[in-house]
Amino acid sequence: MDLMYEYICESSQVMREIQNNQEEIFRDLHQKYQHKEMQEVILLGSGTSYNAVLTARDAIERILKVPVHMYYPVEFTDHISVLHSSAIAIGVSQAGRSSSTIDALQKAKKAGMTTICLSAEKDAPIVENADIYIPLWIGEESVGPKTKGYFGSVAELVLLAKEIAKLNHSYTDDMDNIIADMLSVTDKIRDIAEKSYSWYKGIKEQLLSSKRMIVIGYGACMGAMSEGALKLLEGMGCSVTGYELEEFMHGIYHAIDQNTYILALGMPGRHQERLYRLLQYLQDRKHAHIFVVSDRQTSFETFVYPFQNDELFSAMEYIVPLQVLARKLSWDQGIDCCQSADPDFHRLMESYRY
Repeated sequence: MDLMYEYICESSQVMREIQNNQEEIFRDLHQKYQHKEMQEVILLGSGTSYNAVLTARDAIERILKVPVHMYYPVEFTDHISVLHSSAIAIGVSQAGRSSSTIDALQKAKKAGMTTICLSAEKDAPIVENADIYIPLWIGEESVGPKTKGYFGSVAELVLLAKEIAKLNHSYTDDMDNIIADMLSVTDKIRDIAEKSYSWYKGIKEQLLSSKRMIVIGYGACMGAMSEGALKLLEGMGCSVTGYELEEFMHGIYHAIDQNTYILALGMPGRHQERLYRLLQYLQDRKHAHIFVVSDRQTSFETFVYPFQNDELFSAMEYIVPLQVLARKLSWDQGIDCCQSADPDFHRLMESYRY
């Protein structure tokens, strides 16, 4: 059985289970949280956890109505010097062992912040270094590249913001609409995955020869761009990078040639027309191979799906085709991306705590 693909397809169910088990998930929060006038929220995570934070940030800011800042944990630990004790610091680590996230939470706690961790492992080292533990309610995910963990982290971060708003007496009914929109978007994950697999079979031979791939995104799809590039890199074992559209135009286009494969996330909005102009340029003048994920057909090779294009949660739709491509390409290349290339890596690098 292809576990990674099954985990992708299970993600809709995971989202609903998180919704249905909120009382247990947020038990520690309700027992230990003390009301405070928040000045800001700080979000911390690495890898897929960082991309989940990126996806959830705007919804958290809209719910809590305070500035929400996100950092790579080592950036927060080494460089951020202006700290407010009224802030809440939230660290996300699915395995609960990330050394840098633990260090960042320790710094936040020392500054007097309320510290909260999200982890799928209740006995993980990160739990000992946070005031409040939120269990990541995703079930088993025994593969390297995380997919359910991404969706579950986003869901719990957004629901956590709603629970904090309740405890701070700033809850409003429109917050329920935000949650409903998130669940409505993710109810389609299995269908998107199955149709993505069908699309992949038609473009497989083109993609299998790729040695360099670039993912381009913008707006609400930034989380999908970043996480999609990571999943493709983990799966394919070739050079994969992700860029925001405007940043791509500031120099990256110089390095594109006939050996470059572009995956563009073409969600509707004010940037879409510029994206298509860029892609036409890259195809005509740089001879790049262009593939697009969008809700309508384009002049390029396109995965077309009736996405909801939610202003907060589009990343949770557009990521699915990239997750599927990552898994199926690795499978057809004979790469078992579900097995760690080096089980001792994090121990040797001291990037995990044991």
